[in-house]
Amino acid sequence: MKGLIARRGRLYPVLVFVAVLMLTISAMVGVAWGTAPTTTLSAATTSANSLTVNAKDLGDFSAEPPAIKSPSAIVINMTTGKVLYEHNARTVRPMASTTKIMTATLVLEKMGLGDQVVVSANAVNTPEPVPFLKVGDVFTVEQLLYAMMLRSANSAAVALAEACSGTVQDFVALMNNKAAELGLNDTNFVTPNGLDKPGHQSTAADMAVLARYAMQNEEFRKIVSTQKYSLPLPGRGTLTCQNTNQLLGKYEWVNGIKTGLTPKADQCFVGAGTKDGVNIISVVLGQPKTSVCFSESKALLLYGFSQYRYVDLMQKGVVVADAEVPYHLDGRLQLVTASDVHVELYKNQSVTASVVVDRPLKLPVRAGEVFGKVTVTVDGKVVGTGDLVAAQSYDKTSLGGKVAYYWHRLGRQLGRLF
Repeated sequence: MKGLIARRGRLYPVLVFVAVLMLTISAMVGVAWGTAPTTTLSAATTSANSLTVNAKDLGDFSAEPPAIKSPSAIVINMTTGKVLYEHNARTVRPMASTTKIMTATLVLEKMGLGDQVVVSANAVNTPEPVPFLKVGDVFTVEQLLYAMMLRSANSAAVALAEACSGTVQDFVALMNNKAAELGLNDTNFVTPNGLDKPGHQSTAADMAVLARYAMQNEEFRKIVSTQKYSLPLPGRGTLTCQNTNQLLGKYEWVNGIKTGLTPKADQCFVGAGTKDGVNIISVVLGQPKTSVCFSESKALLLYGFSQYRYVDLMQKGVVVADAEVPYHLDGRLQLVTASDVHVELYKNQSVTASVVVDRPLKLPVRAGEVFGKVTVTVDGKVVGTGDLVAAQSYDKTSLGGKVAYYWHRLGRQLGRLF
């Protein structure tokens, strides 16, 4: 018993000493003993919490649009829909097989790629430069989409329309309902393929809006960016479907979309491209010469690219803020961007990235834990956000760790006195 009492007797003054010492240290460093300290995170590089970039500081921009001879034309930014140039873009005129953009869009929204389509006599009898379907042929939706969008097969459009809605008339009603939904006020569909019919009409402006909507579909983008597709014909070999888009493959930045040509509509083309991170859509309607249609479309796309700079404000993992970690001597928690932050910046715009840290640092912390956001605005309008996350993990400190931490702090304080 005496031995036990003796050991307890020696321990008691040590505990008292440690307790008094901890209170003294706590007072010196401004932290109350018994409570977990928290730290306010601040900007890692400067005291400011935002960064602004002006487009005019990023280089020169093309001043003049190209000279366009086609009856109607327009070029827009695919990401924002901003109109960059237009020429008689609201004039109503036939749009030929660019109609199939709407047909493909609806089929992709209403049907599965693997759904089977049985070709009807109505589809087979549809006017086609080189007929290739037979009554009773069975194809998948995917196969007929490629035939329709690359080869511009009119019969494939009819077959898909019937498979989707039962009759061509019902599918056309669906097309016009979708047009109204998208705000295509000057557009009226009469056929699913764009063959000349009274009242089948649109405008360059409406077709640009439709193309922008269609390109949001990943499968649509894949189809219209394909140069060549092999279509197996039941019992009679394979048909090679070559894309009628003469710019595709010739310029690596071209990625769509659809041509059109009829006696009344002349050559039409809805084009799309991505260059240096900038996404552009062009439309030309009613051009008598095919070569001019494609050359003017190329010029419009290049003009669209020239009006923008792709600004990579931050890359994933960039340190944006940091803070001292409670109970960790010289430990600092870094907050990093969880994703890339970038924007297409028009020639007269400015972009601002604002950093907001909306919670204090309190242990424990896990890597990837969200502490704030980066908000990107263009001319005051929010165009994107990204999380700020912890780059490292820090466990909750044990009592022993806290004691060691305060001993180290005391040692540093004393070192400054001597």
